[in-house]
Amino acid sequence: MPELAELRFTADYINQVSEDIEYISCYKNPQHKCQDLDIPFYKYKLSAQSRGKEIVVEVKDVHSDKTIDIRWTMGMSGYFKLTVTGLEHKHAHLQFRTSDGRTLSFVDVRRFGKWKQGVSWNKDRSPDPTYEFEKFKTNIKKNIHRAIFSKPIYETLMDQKFFNGIGNYLRAEILYRIPTLNPNTPGRDAIESHPEVLDFCRDIPLLAYKKGGGSIKDWENPFDSSEEVYENFMICYGRRGMGQIIDRNGRRFWYDPKWNA
Repeated sequence: MPELAELRFTADYINQVSEDIEYISCYKNPQHKCQDLDIPFYKYKLSAQSRGKEIVVEVKDVHSDKTIDIRWTMGMSGYFKLTVTGLEHKHAHLQFRTSDGRTLSFVDVRRFGKWKQGVSWNKDRSPDPTYEFEKFKTNIKKNIHRAIFSKPIYETLMDQKFFNGIGNYLRAEILYRIPTLNPNTPGRDAIESHPEVLDFCRDIPLLAYKKGGGSIKDWENPFDSSEEVYENFMICYGRRGMGQIIDRNGRRFWYDPKWNA
């Protein structure tokens, strides 16, 4: 599933390809469960911003200051791609079309991605741990008494109410880089005894972004040069010889095997 770095790449891509484009129409695959978009503008611009595991796309009328927000989650493998109209991916479930024969598509093979018109950031998700780091830390400190912080830290890190953008590969890389922290330690104790956990919630996603994103099955870096810039920074997730366990949510957690002793 795309995590914080991959969502930031997606927003970057939307902004880059849309900088000099005016869109004129929108088409949704009727087989996709999400709502049709109702965009009343004759011509409009698109821009995007990411926050954790969400993207908000702003639709701005070319002829006025009117805007519409669309909130997106990428699901397991969603991404955006600009193509010549008529050459869209067969799983291009939402398509923004231009007058000069191009289409920006939301491609979603598994159809787990979601969008919703007229809303901005989800209030049930925490501040972004990278560019809202102080707010992110404050939110955790205010809520550290809650039950989720009594669970093992490797499960605590997956709760998007407090760790927005942290997912399966990021939690593995974060915890592996703290060699004295047993991943079975309750989240509350782990954060109090190893406050660097929160620093790594900022630093490891930023490292992932710098290196071109995580090596995630079915996710494609939307930039054509991704194969040239991609550098695998992962030292734990998916690595041979690491410990593995299926957590209570059915996700495979990778960790230092020394904690099996």
